[in-house]
Amino acid sequence: MPLDPELFIASQPLTESFIDPWLVLAHRDAGRRYKKQVCTIIRRLRAELRREIGRAETQVLEGKPLTVVLRAPDQHLSPLGRYITAHRAGRPDLADRFRSGAIEQHHCCPLYSAASSDLLTAELYPVDGAVVESEVKEGFKAPRRIALLN
Repeated sequence: MPLDPELFIASQPLTESFIDPWLVLAHRDAGRRYKKQVCTIIRRLRAELRREIGRAETQVLEGKPLTVVLRAPDQHLSPLGRYITAHRAGRPDLADRFRSGAIEQHHCCPLYSAASSDLLTAELYPVDGAVVESEVKEGFKAPRRIALLN
């Protein structure tokens, strides 16, 4: 489960009696709510990618050249969808053209990594898992001391 403090907070219930946030955030149900929210997002992203890729692959099966399908301006086909479609067609050379866009899409929402796991092998995903893990660790460096102000 990816660590995302903002999503963790956003997945908690909002009530008018939200007097002490720690009562909600530190409760054991908070983790379950977070996991459920992340799983829902991943499921939706996976469905989105499947629709995109299925649409592109159908066009290729109908006779359109793969390069035409992937290079055509199409708001329904994301850079990651293009990248995956090219790899699934056995065209890593063509996939490389969409790599930077796929990386940018990943940085906007790292959950695409999990969402694409059944569409693309982990080795072919445009962002290395070790790099992602180190970015997460860097982003959550806590201060060594906390100064209390009187």
